[in-house]
Amino acid sequence: MRFFTALTLGFSLFMGTAIAQDVGEPCPADQSGAVGCANTASVNGGNAYIFQCNGQEFVLFAPCGCPTCCMTEGPFNAVCTSG
Repeated sequence: MRFFTALTLGFSLFMGTAIAQDVGEPCPADQSGAVGCANTASVNGGNAYIFQCNGQEFVLFAPCGCPTCCMTEGPFNAVCTSG
């Protein structure tokens, strides 16, 4: 249990802003340019998408082709995958 908690905390800290956010929600100016993956039923037909902080709010950056087709590679790099 402790290992899982530590792993989850470490992953969350590493990913920074890559925690799922809804498009249109506010984001801090100091996180401008940060991206992440999300899967919200009301955005992109329920498929995954890449969001970006524009310094004021999270915006849709790129739609992906399936619900699990997004991967983050640090706070400033996310890619749509083939599934």
